Amino acid sequence: MTALACLRILSDPDRLVGGVETPTAPVRRIVASFLVGRWARPRRFGEVAPGAFVLTDPDVDHLGAAPLVPLSRELRHCPVTLVLFNGGQTEVTRFAALHAADLRAVLDGAMVVEGMHGDLSVLAPDGSHPVIGSGDRAPLRLIMEDIPVRERLPGTAMGVIG
Repeated sequence: MTALACLRILSDPDRLVGGVETPTAPVRRIVASFLVGRWARPRRFGEVAPGAFVLTDPDVDHLGAAPLVPLSRELRHCPVTLVLFNGGQTEVTRFAALHAADLRAVLDGAMVVEGMHGDLSVLAPDGSHPVIGSGDRAPLRLIMEDIPVRERLPGTAMGVIG
């Protein structure tokens, strides 16, 4: 079985410069360069959203955080937190789409994402720290579940929300 994970770059609100919420392009380039140099084939990666990288490895069932800890050391002076989520394809896709504020709430223990099963950990220069789930947090239902499906209008390239 191929292991699948999502590495998220989460802006740290306590260390932001100028109030920028999304990961800056230079930090994203550092992460991409790190992965190009150290995430060797047959493993693969791709940035699926700004600051969200999907990682795969066909040789293992679970992606350990150890190969990514050196990246957190390289970014220790940047106002970001690296978060790694291991799970199935649906869960990894949902995690990649999770709003930064909701992800912060999950990391702070204020919220859980309903139906998202997997392993969540924060990468730090001193290693990986698992985020332990708790049943007494308020569940979060992802907004993307409520978005209506677009239907294509006959004879056009345009769609309508139904």
